[in-house]
Amino acid sequence: MINYDDAYINKIIVHRVGNKSNEEGITVSDELVFPNEALRNVLMDYFLKPFTKVTETYHFVHNVDIGYNVVNDLAKFVFTDQNDFKSKSVDILRHLYDQSNHPHIKTGDLFIVLFGDVLLRDELVDVIGIFKSEDRLPFLDVVHQEENLEIVKQLGISIKKLDKGCLIFNTDLDNGARVLSVDTNSYDTEYWLTYFLNVDYIRDSNFETRSYIEMCRSFSEEVIKEKESKKEQIDFLNQSVAYFDENDMLLQHDFQQTVFEDEVLKEEFANFKTEYENDNGLVFSETFDISPVVLKKQKQAIKNFIKLDTNIQIKLDFRNPESSKEFLEKGFDEEKEMYYYKVYFNEEIN
Repeated sequence: MINYDDAYINKIIVHRVGNKSNEEGITVSDELVFPNEALRNVLMDYFLKPFTKVTETYHFVHNVDIGYNVVNDLAKFVFTDQNDFKSKSVDILRHLYDQSNHPHIKTGDLFIVLFGDVLLRDELVDVIGIFKSEDRLPFLDVVHQEENLEIVKQLGISIKKLDKGCLIFNTDLDNGARVLSVDTNSYDTEYWLTYFLNVDYIRDSNFETRSYIEMCRSFSEEVIKEKESKKEQIDFLNQSVAYFDENDMLLQHDFQQTVFEDEVLKEEFANFKTEYENDNGLVFSETFDISPVVLKKQKQAIKNFIKLDTNIQIKLDFRNPESSKEFLEKGFDEEKEMYYYKVYFNEEIN
């Protein structure tokens, strides 16, 4: 999604934001931070590397007018006049604090950074980064105490994990700037994405691919698994993934014709899709490009094994969806009064 090989930190400031419901308050820094070169390199990776793998893209929204979106408006000010960076960073801090009303929201250090020359697709743009570090992790330090070396336990920020962060790109701010978001501590996602940022997905190929596969997973759980069995559920997911693997573009009618042999199940899928769209505020395009990056990520999230109560698991291969139909049979043994799976093969492979 982004490349930051030529990017640099223009300005950076650190504040602290507490939990408003606990009346923890905020701590405002008076001065910007000026890191040396070694620290700048560490910070660039800490702040930006997590976003190179992000596939979902958002943009700022508001149910009345985009001009009322607080963070979009503040970003607009900063991009227009960088001399106003420090005061606007405090406004961002106060806005985040106002949203920190839930008792589970953690106190954290808030880094607000202005980057230059971040590559978004084929364009170099300025970017505002807002990053909240919530978790303090223990580490050991060795310090010199008179004639001895002492081991001291300390708490600090892990540079291997970004707790919360977003990148705001200097593009199309009048209609809601493009935003990327990372949230490792996803127990309070609504607080970050909805109340603080107020963003919605951009309906691009990444979004459509992810949403359609998630709908297929829901259909497999709520319809096929309930009516049939775990095997039929995985067979359907295998066929769906195979379609995405073998095509650059999804055509709704072609997908249903390819994946479903049973006309009744095909009709149930069409009805389920309509309900799913209504429940989630979606309208799938009749045709959309399949995103290989999103497909790879979604395949990793799909469970492709049958777990039995006899402590045996049968793993099925997404790359060969026909194998489970041809070489795996389910039946019931009257004598043992147990279900069984029969697997056909020629030889064992190490």
